[in-house]
Amino acid sequence: MGGLARLAALLAFAAAAGTAAATERFVPTDPQFEVANVGRSMPDEEMRRKLAAWQADPTAESTAVVLASAYLARARATREPMFVGRAEAVLAPIAKQARATAVPRRLYAQTLQYRHDFAGAEQLLDEVLGQDPRDTGARALRASVRLVRGEFAAARGDCAQLVAAANAGAAIGFACLAEALAGGGQIERARTLLATLPIDAKAADTAARAYLLAVRGELAERALDLDGAIADYSTALSLAPAEDSTRAALADALAARGDVGDARELLDVERPSVALLVRQAQLAQGREREQLRARATAWIALESSRGDAVHNREAALLALDGGDVRAALASAARN
Repeated sequence: MGGLARLAALLAFAAAAGTAAATERFVPTDPQFEVANVGRSMPDEEMRRKLAAWQADPTAESTAVVLASAYLARARATREPMFVGRAEAVLAPIAKQARATAVPRRLYAQTLQYRHDFAGAEQLLDEVLGQDPRDTGARALRASVRLVRGEFAAARGDCAQLVAAANAGAAIGFACLAEALAGGGQIERARTLLATLPIDAKAADTAARAYLLAVRGELAERALDLDGAIADYSTALSLAPAEDSTRAALADALAARGDVGDARELLDVERPSVALLVRQAQLAQGREREQLRARATAWIALESSRGDAVHNREAALLALDGGDVRAALASAARN
């Protein structure tokens, strides 16, 4: 169970305990009392070396980039948001300097995007691209941010630039261009674009190929082609098994087709994200269903109480699954 899930379970227990328990809290009087050790424990020697190198000179851009990159990779592999927070803390003082290069600023924009500070991420990427319009990494990231924000016309411009670059970013450009077209209501045009693209030839990079297939699956699902969507989602997930958005989409498509058992098996992962947890709750029954709903509800409440960007899509799904249509509509509108 990941850190947020543990905290969510703790929050649910505390809520059930009532106000009487609050008066019995232990408050240490010794300022040196150690409540919990949540320090810089590292899971392996390689990460410890990277941390030590950064600690030797926290102002050095090179060691900060190496450590932050490792943190972000660990966050994706373990579904542990704590590592994103650590990456942000390492990068913030460097990325905000006027003399910072594009690399730490791109990485910092990723951390901002993760916690849904899309405006901050886009502003940072605007600055990077203002200095170097050929920075395909920054352009792809800005296209992603714009797609999430529903800025489809602006995203199309970035996507087209990626396609025109005719390098490794071209495959990502085709996929995000299809997403931008579909976002603007041109689903069939978007499907045609990807149907005519030789995916294996255009996207030798595994991550880019997985993204292309996931987008093609999404477009197939929106066109009510569940079999086509499931085939594309499955291949995409085999290429990028840590991509929870694809896993969630595949589970939704399987459940919609009636393959509930397969969907439940797919969602059975260690330390599930809130997106997967909500879907587990939707497909569960009896006491297990109530326990999963309590965990997911507490997780979203925890995000709200901490001032984090709430997973409004999952909040809407959870409310709808519980029959609260008004709350579902409110969360969907916030999303």
